[in-house]
Amino acid sequence: MRKTIIILTILAGGLFFGGCNSWLDVKPYDSMAEDQLYSTENGIQRALNGLYLSLASNDLYAENLGGGAIDVLGQRYKLSSGHTYYDLNEYNYTNDGPKGTFEAIWKAAYKLIADCNEFLEKVPEHQDLMSQANYRMSMGEALAIRTLLHFDMFRIFGPVYSEANKKESSIPYYNMVTDVTQPILPADELVEHLFADIDSAIVLLSEDVILTEGIVKDEDFWDYRNLRLNYYAVQALMARVALYCGEKDVAWEYADKMIRGIREEHEWFPFATREEIVTTNREDRIFQSEILFGLYNLKRKESVYEVGFGSGLKQGSVLRIDKDIMRDMYEGDDNDYRLSYWFAEMVDPDNNSYLHVIKYKEVDDVDPVTKISKGYSYIMPILRVSEVYLIAAECCPDPKEGRNYLNAVRTARNVKNIQDDADLTTCVEQEYKREFVGEGQLFWLYKRKGKSEIASGEKLAEVISMEERFYLFDLPQTEQDYRKENGVDN
Repeated sequence: MRKTIIILTILAGGLFFGGCNSWLDVKPYDSMAEDQLYSTENGIQRALNGLYLSLASNDLYAENLGGGAIDVLGQRYKLSSGHTYYDLNEYNYTNDGPKGTFEAIWKAAYKLIADCNEFLEKVPEHQDLMSQANYRMSMGEALAIRTLLHFDMFRIFGPVYSEANKKESSIPYYNMVTDVTQPILPADELVEHLFADIDSAIVLLSEDVILTEGIVKDEDFWDYRNLRLNYYAVQALMARVALYCGEKDVAWEYADKMIRGIREEHEWFPFATREEIVTTNREDRIFQSEILFGLYNLKRKESVYEVGFGSGLKQGSVLRIDKDIMRDMYEGDDNDYRLSYWFAEMVDPDNNSYLHVIKYKEVDDVDPVTKISKGYSYIMPILRVSEVYLIAAECCPDPKEGRNYLNAVRTARNVKNIQDDADLTTCVEQEYKREFVGEGQLFWLYKRKGKSEIASGEKLAEVISMEERFYLFDLPQTEQDYRKENGVDN
């Protein structure tokens, strides 16, 4: 069995769960040997936190799988020819920039998958250190993290999934600690593993404390369930995976189940209120109350906003937005909270004026009464209630009820309802464009539908003809070489 040293140097963004005077209080930890790490419940908790910290790296969800590379593929931005992501924007995947980006994603994802497997193998050996409930939540969360990573590697490196393409090659699947290179699976086999793992995670999380206590903001390790892959978040993940894989009945089942669970039973994860969104200097631009699962990143300002969107960046480096496209996207409705609070006109160091995304810009989130941070200036949304409503709108067997789900999102954003005769499919697609800016979801809508044309980010009314190859990504060259050197045919 592989013996490793797990590095858990928790810097800013570190142990945001438990053992602190406040949830923003952090403490550094030194490297710990594997055996020592799993010898106490506290050590197991540190290991689990380490998995979440790795998810929030720039190679994964802080940038590449969020508002960076994947959003660029969805034509979110207007990029200068010298921009790091320009080749991605042009779908030139054979150039060094895109190759390096996807190799970094691959390496980070599969390293973390290996860490998840180590956790899933080690923790059962020490389950007597913790209550059965805590053991099951730990295992369920780690399994869900592994599934999320496998799924996003599948979305990138797998085919446009359909009945015709389900036997096409996808990615390797790792569910154990091993030095043996695993085969690349046909897409449908990989999908079976995804569904099975999510099912198992849901069972393990069936007694999640969120079901009885909700999102408690206290000092216990298991509080702040919206910063972990909790029971409801994993149901939402199932709905996302099922929709992408063409299982609309399953997507509807889980979207409906999750919505009823949080609305009829508890009234949890409410849509953000106007007061929360528009309070001067304290705008909650990520709509924190709606986040089913988000990553906590104390370096969000430096590693996300300032490197991608900040006013200190020149045109060749900034992810800027075309003003005409943006206003058209939101139907010119200044009442839409997203249009009003996610974008701003900035002047770069060369005195060029442009629009950019301020969704992740630093904001004063300290409650003026309690003097305690509400935390939303550091959170990166991964799964949101609005996405589940949009899945329900798309998959609901009753189109009228589907419109109601869509209108619930629009109402929450201060936008008028769609008309009864409006095409629901088109309206849902438009809402994806509006709702997930900086979150890396739009390109996946295009890929799962195999869209032959998409709107350009360069100029209003301009479209890009999407060739199938634009949706397909080769395995990184290092992975291909390794497989060849080790006699693995696929």
